[in-house]
Amino acid sequence: MKIDIAKLPVVEAVVGFFIVVTIVTFIGAFSATGSGADEAVSGSATPRETPQGGTPSPDGDGAGPIAVTMNDNSFDPEEVTVSAGSTVTFDITNDGGAIHNMHIAGPDGDYTEDFCDGSADPCSDPDRVRAGDKASLNWEVPASPGEVGFRCDFHPQQMTGTITIE
Repeated sequence: MKIDIAKLPVVEAVVGFFIVVTIVTFIGAFSATGSGADEAVSGSATPRETPQGGTPSPDGDGAGPIAVTMNDNSFDPEEVTVSAGSTVTFDITNDGGAIHNMHIAGPDGDYTEDFCDGSADPCSDPDRVRAGDKASLNWEVPASPGEVGFRCDFHPQQMTGTITIE
């Protein structure tokens, strides 16, 4: 069998080549920019302690709740500083796609409940915060300085943070 090169589908081959090159270019461009969803969240500002043990706010003016954002799968901020013996309110927003919550460990540093319902450990209200929803958490800060952990019960290994009590 003899093949006549002049009768090969050259136009189809050229068009196919350009389609493949275009697809590869778009894949490379989109993977290089990324969506940011898998990027790690690095340190963030820690609210300052307020005079007379008031409720700190993220901007440090001492006049409001502490804003906490839950992402997939991190808290922002991951570190918060509060006054010993004060009452703190956290305003929590779920900016992630998954269900999250904020669960503060007990005074001994352990979580009394595997999944917080608010009866033993301080927990966000509601205890299941859907994507785009908000929650709050009112917490009576222990009188002794130290550190207390907090976590998301749905992602307890990835979503953790620390509250420093001064």
